[in-house]
Amino acid sequence: MLIFTKISKQITMKTQTFISTCAIAATLLLSNCGNKQDTTSSSNKNQLLIVEYKNLNNRKIELPLSHFIEDFRIVRLDNSDEALFKAWTITPSNNYIGIRQSGAPFKLFDKDGKFLCDVGRIGQGPGEYEISIYDEIIDEKGGRIFLAPFFGKKIMVYGLDGKWIKDIPLKGRVQKPKMRLNEDGTLSIVHMSFSEAEPLAFCIDMEGEIVKRLPVSKNMIVQNFDGEIFSYQNGGEFDFFHTANDTLWTYNNTENRLEARFAMHFPDPDNKPIHIYLNIPQGIFANCYYWDVTTNQPGESSTYFIDRQTGKGQKFDLMNDFFGNLPASTNFNKGYNIQNFEPMVLKEKIKEHIASGKCPDKDKEKLKSFAKSLNENDNNLLFIGKLKK
Repeated sequence: MLIFTKISKQITMKTQTFISTCAIAATLLLSNCGNKQDTTSSSNKNQLLIVEYKNLNNRKIELPLSHFIEDFRIVRLDNSDEALFKAWTITPSNNYIGIRQSGAPFKLFDKDGKFLCDVGRIGQGPGEYEISIYDEIIDEKGGRIFLAPFFGKKIMVYGLDGKWIKDIPLKGRVQKPKMRLNEDGTLSIVHMSFSEAEPLAFCIDMEGEIVKRLPVSKNMIVQNFDGEIFSYQNGGEFDFFHTANDTLWTYNNTENRLEARFAMHFPDPDNKPIHIYLNIPQGIFANCYYWDVTTNQPGESSTYFIDRQTGKGQKFDLMNDFFGNLPASTNFNKGYNIQNFEPMVLKEKIKEHIASGKCPDKDKEKLKSFAKSLNENDNNLLFIGKLKK
């Protein structure tokens, strides 16, 4: 049985006042740590915000999820065998939920969790992909889904019924490409360039003809597939973080140029944490992950919120105040906050959270009742919140 649970507008006026106070306090606690550098072009002014890591405020605070999202819902996904998955990336849209897997077909659900179809399949024939998908676009207006392979010479186009429409042939091979559908109907692509002969970014029409091409700079040429390109596109722009360059960029396809947005200066360049910069309308998230070299395992991780206007940054944990202050994730993609849970994992997290004393008394029974409804044989559940503009 499919269940769609809506849990917005359930916070009392007293609680709302508390949350607003937390948000204001968080802003006041931010410490000076940044400076801005002008990256002026002939037609527009943009500023690169550079933050000194050593000046970030490391006194951790808790921020409510409601400070960033305008609604929250719980989606219980279809329990049919064909709906089961192992998610790599989850991409919601207004009416759909797309799930990218590693080495398995892309799956499409409706917004209520009903399984609709597999989009393409693994193989070497028409409409099939030999290797994993690296990026996707759900184009509701056009009734299409675009899938980009891990590497290859085509972009695959499907209908919302999962059926193959066509391949868009590319002039050269792309490696780990990220895509954005432009308002003029063209497709922008950023990928890992292995030589100066390969552009870093380009725009194509639906027949694969290149209409704009941006050469790669020497410091963004890679030698192998070890790095990544992250592009979450939460703020209405084609922003991306290229690990080879350590900077958050925007590809401005209208003027066919890169615009540097954010970078962090670490005191020891040879011993800096693994990190990802994530752009949202309210500012920048900097997720830093330290690796324990003695055990070769992930160690401490820290997330900072940086105010784009002031350059001030604060270490924080995100709490889901829509759901009893359960710890929340800073996983924001295509304008949504997403958490993916296996039923028994969520059940255990709820149990631990209630025992920690951090769950408000008014929410304890609600969370206990929800935990009882979880079944180990069920498909995963998604917590989805839409970002405020």
